[in-house]
Amino acid sequence: MENQNIAFTLGVGVLASFALFFLFYKVMKRPGKLASLLTFLVVQAVYVPVAVLHWASLDVFAIHFAFFTMAAVLPGIIVGNKRGAAGDKGRFHWGPGIIIGFFMILVVVDSTIITLANSGASSDFIRKFLPDPRRESAQNVVSAFPGTVSNDYQKKYDLYNNYIAQLRTQKERGWQVADGWLEKPQPSQPTPFRIHVTDKAGQPVSSAKVQLSFLRPSNKAMDVNLELLEAEPGFYGQSVVLPAQGAWTMVLSIKRGEEVHEIKGETWVGDQP
Repeated sequence: MENQNIAFTLGVGVLASFALFFLFYKVMKRPGKLASLLTFLVVQAVYVPVAVLHWASLDVFAIHFAFFTMAAVLPGIIVGNKRGAAGDKGRFHWGPGIIIGFFMILVVVDSTIITLANSGASSDFIRKFLPDPRRESAQNVVSAFPGTVSNDYQKKYDLYNNYIAQLRTQKERGWQVADGWLEKPQPSQPTPFRIHVTDKAGQPVSSAKVQLSFLRPSNKAMDVNLELLEAEPGFYGQSVVLPAQGAWTMVLSIKRGEEVHEIKGETWVGDQP
């Protein structure tokens, strides 16, 4: 039912309600109020189970229920409000006519809104009812999807807590990292990079795995990841080639067993402007 046109299903239901009322009132000679009640019961007895089995949404159900009820009750109001004068007998009163017209407009507007909300606007609808963009503007429109935005706030909170705990552990461990570039780095040229790692007592931290990353803020494809090798106890290094001049973010990770020490910093390659 959710894939069907709402205006169509409303129209069929309303016509069916009118036909049932005519059957009860004209053919079976039931009073107007009783004919309306019977029409309401029959129509809703059919619609409600169908709506439950093919559930679309609460707003779709509500608009169908309301208009099917209106279609059952309104004819009873009309036949019950004929003028009492002999010459006016059978004349259609203007009051119910206004009500019928109002509900017909409401059917069209509400069904259109719900259909657009559920299915979106077709290209034909946009072409007929929405203005065309100016050519010069249309040529400059660029649309891009940047990616998924995480809404897992609990996960972010846990990661933040882990980060704070890691900083506290590093401070208590007291490892010290010294040195760095042994020469001024130049783009596309190998430059020796070496660090000296000591513990709180000043003893060398040996047999560790040292990962070094140089991250390019403007272009992730230029990032450089490498492992520094231990030349002697506590000293780790190798030659590094960075492809471009400018600012780089440096991330250093030192692991020994369960101990992890991480440092983040900034460096510049080439001559500064």
